[in-house]
Amino acid sequence: MERKIFPYRSNLIKEKRDKIGEIPVLRFYPDNGKKELPTIIYYHGWSSSKNFQRFKASTIAQYGFHLIVPDAINHGVRNPIDYEEDNAIENYFWDTVLSSVEESTFLLNSIKKYRETDPERIGVIGSSMGGFIGSGVLIKNSGIKTLISFNGACSWIEMDKILRKEAEVPEANKNLIEKLEKYDAMKNIEKINQRPILMLHGDIDTSVPIEGQEKFYEKAIGYYTNKDRLELYEVPDINHYITVNMLEKAIEWAKEYI
Repeated sequence: MERKIFPYRSNLIKEKRDKIGEIPVLRFYPDNGKKELPTIIYYHGWSSSKNFQRFKASTIAQYGFHLIVPDAINHGVRNPIDYEEDNAIENYFWDTVLSSVEESTFLLNSIKKYRETDPERIGVIGSSMGGFIGSGVLIKNSGIKTLISFNGACSWIEMDKILRKEAEVPEANKNLIEKLEKYDAMKNIEKINQRPILMLHGDIDTSVPIEGQEKFYEKAIGYYTNKDRLELYEVPDINHYITVNMLEKAIEWAKEYI
């Protein structure tokens, strides 16, 4: 099924295109003149772009948030690749994830200039590949208040092993493993510092199996004094999708923790 960009705009939400350094972004926020809103950086998935997130971003913004949606490298207007090409994921996936994490501190500092951003209340949401990115951004930036991950993975190296085994491709080389270890949340749990994390995942996800999030949760929960601040929300009989219920849960979490 061909994906289409949602063509309509909400009368309640301001939508603006901007460029932060070399990073093209879309911004969404309530059209009510309020300043210093709780702010969310929303990272899209593999083969997607900021434009395909307009409906979800404007929906979340209606509940009082300022959304920043960047294009990842190799996506959108940032030299997109042929995602159907053989070995495209193997060749570009981790490059995209790591580059997004590396540029996140610049992005985080830059968005504080907007009158709509509350610099003390910034969280991250990621979908699929964006969930991988979001967990790395949390590790790299201590000022991020919370992470919400739709069908992503906080256990990078574990998930890489799972996906390579399923695809019947060779294991990652030592150089890649060393790069992943730097921001793999499962390898850097102490850097999470008990910040709230919500992982929402279909229990029959065939693109990013839930097993990676289960392993992360099992290890990380022991580091939390307040167990309610780490949640794996499993959605029965759902593959690699975001349901209305998952979106509701994410908004409730963001309201509480950003």
